[in-house]
Amino acid sequence: MSLDAIIHRRDATAWDRFISSPLIFLARWLYAAPSTASSTPDILPIRLVCISDTHNTHHTQPHLPEGDILIHAGDLTQSGTDHELDDALAWLDSHPHPHKIFIAGNHDVALASPQTLARIPPSLTYLENSSIELTISGRKLRIYGSPCTPKHGSWPFQYPRVRPTALPHPETHEIWSNIPPLTDILITHGPPLAHLDADRHGCYALLFALWRVRPKLHVFGHIHAGRGVERIKWDRAQMAYENICAGRTGWGGLVMLLWYKLTAWLWERSLGDGVGTVLVNAAAVAGLRDGQKKGAIVVEI
Repeated sequence: MSLDAIIHRRDATAWDRFISSPLIFLARWLYAAPSTASSTPDILPIRLVCISDTHNTHHTQPHLPEGDILIHAGDLTQSGTDHELDDALAWLDSHPHPHKIFIAGNHDVALASPQTLARIPPSLTYLENSSIELTISGRKLRIYGSPCTPKHGSWPFQYPRVRPTALPHPETHEIWSNIPPLTDILITHGPPLAHLDADRHGCYALLFALWRVRPKLHVFGHIHAGRGVERIKWDRAQMAYENICAGRTGWGGLVMLLWYKLTAWLWERSLGDGVGTVLVNAAAVAGLRDGQKKGAIVVEI
């Protein structure tokens, strides 16, 4: 199946997902079962407005809410021409958010040219396998952004896809090993495997890197049908679920997932839910032929 067919196909029903793989369907249902509510922070939160995959629809998207940081996780354009990119960047530039950060997506072909980077408005920060540090309300935030996605077709910003049962390709390892260990906010164009990636279209190598970095927030898009917000806790239940999705375990893994979810629920009731990571798939178009305009997702950290 082509990448466009994956990205632009209609949303699967629950029955479609069950028929496709009863094991994965049950694992996702069990993993998504709520445990305990997140604790309320004692400090003033930072408000982030997250959007991705606007694909030239920026002028018809819902109005962007106010926030401290505006993040666009790539695919501002459809064909990647200079004209499309200039229009999308002018739209980003027009918003009043104090900090506006964006990365490229595989459709943003023009951003693969160094000459294009000189035309980026000064109010915008473009990250390409690079970092920036911001200070907001006395808090320092380290933000890393990368446009890279697993290879599918001849788009730019791609790397060899890593199979969960294979050793990482050197190029892939180099890309994700460059994420600084103290990163607070990670912005990538594509999702990690098993999380907000629809039918397991996310990247296993990126998931592996997430376990090392564990940022407060990870913003991405690329897989339109995966839009949403998820909080992960870096516990044994998460690892069991990911191993099922990666094909590393089968029905025995589902039994372990059930056990870990139960013990996690009991543990959190007595000691609290600990620190986790918020994942945001902010794809702004959805539905058949991307006819729905979803707008931004707002999160606070």
